[in-house]
Amino acid sequence: MFHPNMQSIVEGFSPSGLPSWRSWDGMLADVWEVTGASGAHGEYVSPHARLFVVLDETMPQSIQLTLDSQDAAVTTGRLSYIPPGVRTWSSVHENVRIRHLDLHIDLQQFSTRLGLPLDSGIPVTPRLMFDNDRILGLAHLLAGECTGPGLHNLYGESLATAIFVELFQLARPKGDIRGQLSPRRLRVVTQYLDEHCLTTVRLPDLAALVGLSPSYFNSAFKASTGVTPHQWQVQARVEWVKARLREQASSLSEIASAAGFADQAHMTRVFKQYAGLTPAAWLRGTQL
Repeated sequence: MFHPNMQSIVEGFSPSGLPSWRSWDGMLADVWEVTGASGAHGEYVSPHARLFVVLDETMPQSIQLTLDSQDAAVTTGRLSYIPPGVRTWSSVHENVRIRHLDLHIDLQQFSTRLGLPLDSGIPVTPRLMFDNDRILGLAHLLAGECTGPGLHNLYGESLATAIFVELFQLARPKGDIRGQLSPRRLRVVTQYLDEHCLTTVRLPDLAALVGLSPSYFNSAFKASTGVTPHQWQVQARVEWVKARLREQASSLSEIASAAGFADQAHMTRVFKQYAGLTPAAWLRGTQL
């Protein structure tokens, strides 16, 4: 499980119980309800980036986030993005009750998931107390996933990812058209399937190779190739069998066993499905 390891020193803030939270690979969202006495303040720093979102407050513009503990300027936004290692201070000047979302992220894992380099537009400077209606709407939906029974885990993960894509204004990679894999990702996966066609390859492992969720990867692979990853692997296995048949150094049963089929009959059924002929008939055809 991803742990943001944020360090904080607070005075005058009292949480109303433990936070509600959800976690995914490289991301964690938690929702806090806190009471702040007049003059309450805090100091925070984390090795990971985070987005702070004020969801509800009993007094508008009650909490302020600054980069200087002595900064007394009043700003109006409800969102703050803090890059890794940046120290911030919070303060309230009236008694207030606040519900807020903290969304922590490992930028390296996030970049890998999206197939992007770290310098692809992810900001390295903080952006405090701003507004964005799209992000705020997504943050409320994500908070509902944290505090309620929640839907499929992919829903919350997608909301968190969408928030950061919107926050960083990341454009669609040129190769990712209509839900397809980029050429680089497709090359990585098909090469892996071809090289491991005789072994069991799990869908989550393939998706992890290119930093995508299994469900998205499966649909994107089929959109790119017209077949599922499993069908691609079986086709590669059939091509391996063809190569062994050309060598004529092994019997059909020996080839079936080496290729990972249950028996010769199983290999024959699969081979005919993909090649249109039985192995013996295909081999005779190549010798004409």
